[in-house]
Amino acid sequence: MSTAVLELNDQALLIKTQAGEVYSEPGFALHTEQGIITGLPARQQAWLQPQNIYREYWRQLNQAPLSGDQQWARHHADIAYAQLHSLLTKAGTPEQLVLCVPSTFDDQQLSLLLGLIDAINTTVVSVIDSSLANCLYLEDYIENLQTIQAAEKQTLHIDLQMHQMVVSQISFERNSLRIEAHQVIPDLGASHIFNALAGYIRDLAIKTHRFDPLHTSEGEQAIYDQLPSLVARFGGISECDLSLSSPRGDLPMLLRKSEIEALLEPRLQSLTRLISNSAAADITLSHNTKLIPALHSGFSHARQLNETQAVDNCLRSYDSLLKHSENLHRITSFEQKVTYSGRRKTDIAPPKPATHLLYQGRAWPLNEPLSIGIDGKRLNITQLVDSSAALVVSINNHSLNILYRDNQISIELPESAAPGGKIFIGDFRLQLIEVCNG
Repeated sequence: MSTAVLELNDQALLIKTQAGEVYSEPGFALHTEQGIITGLPARQQAWLQPQNIYREYWRQLNQAPLSGDQQWARHHADIAYAQLHSLLTKAGTPEQLVLCVPSTFDDQQLSLLLGLIDAINTTVVSVIDSSLANCLYLEDYIENLQTIQAAEKQTLHIDLQMHQMVVSQISFERNSLRIEAHQVIPDLGASHIFNALAGYIRDLAIKTHRFDPLHTSEGEQAIYDQLPSLVARFGGISECDLSLSSPRGDLPMLLRKSEIEALLEPRLQSLTRLISNSAAADITLSHNTKLIPALHSGFSHARQLNETQAVDNCLRSYDSLLKHSENLHRITSFEQKVTYSGRRKTDIAPPKPATHLLYQGRAWPLNEPLSIGIDGKRLNITQLVDSSAALVVSINNHSLNILYRDNQISIELPESAAPGGKIFIGDFRLQLIEVCNG
């Protein structure tokens, strides 16, 4: 039977099949005369047609009637169904599905979700909390427990959704891990951070050029279209240039990370207070939380997980998940047997990640974002973030960090960032290598 894993986070719903195909959509929906359009095409109209856009249907998943006369949607569940149908169709309508859901889904919403998926002729065989799925197989934790004979170790897992944040306390023991507690921060979501960043750009443009780029819906859309790639560029630099289109031509601007940090500081207070009051040893950030360490240096020490961490862990643990799901329920604790080599962790040097990407005899450094686009019969590679490219990657914490990918193009990625791994984009192949200086 065909199987896939679906992770529900309205910043980026992500599905991966057993064959390795990955598809992702942001939680935006556009109501048109022809039907409901979801994902990136909807987001690209969100500030142009705000009266026809839905963006809270996952957080408010229910069957309460929508206001107004909507031809294709009676309630948020209809909109969610449209997006589920889109994702599952792209993934070949798998017969079996593992669901990774955040703790913010209550039992009534989860029941409704299972019904929507069943209506697409896909059977949910297991449901696991997203934070737990992200933290499966953190070998450094488990090996450390067995080496030093510690009774328990903990991490705070932070997951940023579009409109809120979920902070989960995860406890690790020698052969198991479990969720001890959840806390939701309702006023800290990706939308709040993007709105603050858009406001900063507007204020700077008014101060520098006496021009308000958010004055028109077209200007708003242009700004918000640039924000994801702008955040990615800020990952390892203190200043970032930006060009705004205006009736007077392109207007250059210089954005400073220190100013953005000061702007975000009050909004991040709830999170920093929660971290300081926690007994957890360290912090683990889901891929969807990447914009926080990109914009604020205070979180650069946290472990950052890659884009497909949760779904890869579930595919790896598929048989065990089925055993945990004999009576279908949300899994919040998990037993995992890890073979310990008997050597201390300190005796084992971690594998070095690749440093460069090799294509047609040229090695491209991965310490900064690398955009890869298809230009006729060859690949076009540039050392920047280009959202029109097929793929944008970098190396982050020994992982291959996917900053952007075009789901309309066939892309195959390696399981790790180790040298020797290969990236396939359409009919093209690139290789991860390590370049040693001296």
